[in-house]
Amino acid sequence: ITYYNMGKYINDCLKSINAQTYKNYEIIIVNDCSDKENSKILENINNVKIITLKENRGQLCALYEGLKIAQGEFVCMVDADDILLPDYLQTLLKAHLNNNCALISCARGEINSKGEVLSLNQNKKKINYNEIENLFKTRENFELKYVNSPFGLWSWNPSTSAMWRKNAIDILKYFPDKQYWHSGADKVIFSLLHLIGGSANIDAVLFLYRTHHENNFNNSNFSGNKKYISEKTIDKLIEWNIKLRHDALKMF
Repeated sequence: ITYYNMGKYINDCLKSINAQTYKNYEIIIVNDCSDKENSKILENINNVKIITLKENRGQLCALYEGLKIAQGEFVCMVDADDILLPDYLQTLLKAHLNNNCALISCARGEINSKGEVLSLNQNKKKINYNEIENLFKTRENFELKYVNSPFGLWSWNPSTSAMWRKNAIDILKYFPDKQYWHSGADKVIFSLLHLIGGSANIDAVLFLYRTHHENNFNNSNFSGNKKYISEKTIDKLIEWNIKLRHDALKMF
């Protein structure tokens, strides 16, 4: 979990992780130099490894510091404001162990800043996320589609959606200018992993993406609806695509 001033959401995020049906996991929070109030919230959290950076280095650098001490063979980059459904880890692991992709991403639902569900794909009733457990059973069957798109194009859901193989992400140590990526770390990681080891998407909704004014896609009110993206965000995406290709060429 890369953490920067997300104190009002972190406990809900951790609660959803601790409710996982699969229990063999570790949680690492990298505090990217949050302010005093938000850093203090972390002092009351137990059974979690916490790394505190002395300066704000951005999402990709923070993630890289966490990867240095991560022990698992599979890694998820969970945003501190998102919520995992109970079978998130179990389902993504099942998908990985039946395939050899470097990256597998799942479908998402969306909640607002208050925790009210905006979209669960097939379910349109507005409810509180604490009430949704019974809407989903452990996924015995799901459809997996392999991604076939050119380098740099976006074909997945955001950060929290994915689980990747740790031995594949080791390539990140060669990636230049990590500090540029204060946001958009998933753009770098997913693109690189797809390039070197392939990727796939599964159709199961396994997490809830929280939309609020600090999201890159804060103008998108419902899953997949990109027509509301602001011009500022479009400019940022173009800048990211140019930067990613430039830095990837330096690596290879």
